[in-house]
Amino acid sequence: MSAPWRAAILWLAWAASAAAGEPESAAFFGRLHGEWQGTGEVRGMTAEMRMRWQPALDGQFHTLSMKNRMTGKDGQIWVFEAQAYYRVHADGKIAGTWFDSRGISLPLTGRVEGGTLTIDWGTPAIERGRSSYALAADTLEVTDEVYGKDGALAVFGRTRLARK
Repeated sequence: MSAPWRAAILWLAWAASAAAGEPESAAFFGRLHGEWQGTGEVRGMTAEMRMRWQPALDGQFHTLSMKNRMTGKDGQIWVFEAQAYYRVHADGKIAGTWFDSRGISLPLTGRVEGGTLTIDWGTPAIERGRSSYALAADTLEVTDEVYGKDGALAVFGRTRLARK
């Protein structure tokens, strides 16, 4: 299916869900569902990222499965994997939990504004940050930020993925 047709179908799905009274955030997750693959830079390393977004547990949650293969300037490879569960509440607010290959789990909260899903993650005791997922047709741009000791957000990753 060509990109214009796929975009038209996604727009129609969004319009139908909006007309049915579904929160914008639930419709956004529906548009994310599927396989994504792309490249970027994370923590100063070249990143090759794969994501799979899908409904789970009878549609009560949306899941993200992510694998990021990063290569440092010295050629050393680091593989980072994560899974997250997101729930969209009736008011459109998003809550969930993140689990990753470091053995860490973090609480998630989020919102959708315009064409972007923004997820705030973490706790002061572990780490805190924000991930933004900007969706346009079959392109997903991910920006990851972490809070520094000074309380300011700093970008540590940018990737651009295409729907597979």
